[in-house]
Amino acid sequence: MRKLIVVGKLIAVTVLCFGFGAAARAQYTDRQAIEDLGGPQEFAARRAELMAQAKTGYTLLFARNDIPEAAHYREDNDFYYYTGVQDPGAVLAMDNASGKLILFEPQQVGRTAQVYGANLLSQPEEAKKLGFDTVQPIGNLDIWLSSVLSVHPPVDLWARLGFPDKADGARGEVGRDHAWKFAHPYHEDVPQDLAPGKLLAERYPMAKLRDVTQIIDAMRNVKRPKEIEVLRRNGKISAAGDRAAIAHARPGMHQYEIEARAYDYFYSHGAQGVAYLAIVGSGKDINTWHYFSNRNVIEANQLVVFDYGASLDHLTMDITRTFNISGKFTPEQAKWYAVDLESQKATIALLKPGHTYEEAEAAGKAVFEKAGIGDQWYGWPGHFVGLATHDVMHPSGPIKAGQVITVEPIVEFADKQMHFRVEDTVLITNGQPEILSAAIPKEIAEVEKLVGSETKDK
Repeated sequence: MRKLIVVGKLIAVTVLCFGFGAAARAQYTDRQAIEDLGGPQEFAARRAELMAQAKTGYTLLFARNDIPEAAHYREDNDFYYYTGVQDPGAVLAMDNASGKLILFEPQQVGRTAQVYGANLLSQPEEAKKLGFDTVQPIGNLDIWLSSVLSVHPPVDLWARLGFPDKADGARGEVGRDHAWKFAHPYHEDVPQDLAPGKLLAERYPMAKLRDVTQIIDAMRNVKRPKEIEVLRRNGKISAAGDRAAIAHARPGMHQYEIEARAYDYFYSHGAQGVAYLAIVGSGKDINTWHYFSNRNVIEANQLVVFDYGASLDHLTMDITRTFNISGKFTPEQAKWYAVDLESQKATIALLKPGHTYEEAEAAGKAVFEKAGIGDQWYGWPGHFVGLATHDVMHPSGPIKAGQVITVEPIVEFADKQMHFRVEDTVLITNGQPEILSAAIPKEIAEVEKLVGSETKDK
């Protein structure tokens, strides 16, 4: 007990030394996004629910510890979900029994705060407004851990031991990225996002290290009311941006020109980023499902697969439309587009509580089988959407209100450079499914009318 008191005084003195400084807000933490999502009280409620489910010991959540190259900083999804804070290198420690919090932040030395903006360590009043009464230098984290873990019997230490996810990739896809690195003979010892779990186990063998990922995923999978409001806004922005891009599409343009038109719309209407790199596939590129290069010219009468969505308040959107760049599907193209659309509609029709994802999938697959292409069915035609475009958990079992999911069956014939994908992001409600991306047409006649409509007779 005496040791703990001494440590507490040491930490308190450190906070006094570094706790007062610049009045400017942190560069990366977006206060408006926090308010859009329900304010600091909403994030406090999420933390309280997490701690109530963990029950014992302590929980640690880690922010990203790097800033991506030539891109806006986007916080680790799990850290953001419970804090609303975007501060590289931060760590949140939670006492699951008492509910007490400590936010650990890197100590900014020299002109760091002036150049990159002050973090919450030097803004105690701002930190308090965001729900954190105690903010300490990151150097105190191990002092705190050595104190709370040196007790008997050993206490639970909850942390994410699995893979993170990211705006454009699911946890498993991040794991695949690591596998690609490990296959190279010269690779980093441990990926940055897995280092905390490894180091905690090495430094504190007395702790009972437990994985908090399953609790996090269950919470993130069912969207909260303010998240749904933001997703509705993002659905409108993303659909309108994609619609504007298709309206300016014409033969002879580069793929990146379609991307650029939508990108401009997203940003000029409040989005803070994109959910993933745009896919503008045509010609020989069209059968690469995740084709991102977008450098080639789109020739007359080529099909185009355009897959793009925005990121708003850390929540993503996923939309795809397929069209003929000349504005008119050939009879064969129209036939297979109609099959793809019918399958999508059949799946969406069953996205209601009281049904299962297996039932909805079977309805979409039946359309493929009727058309004689059942062998092209690859399982559930889509994924959950949220903080990540490919969000946590796999669609299976009972359908639940508050889940957000895509439906994107794919019909393709690579030998003919044909690929058809109609994708919408759908909110599960207690009634009819709500198509969040409904502002962009998908009926054949309406798609044909939209293509190039802003370029004709000009």
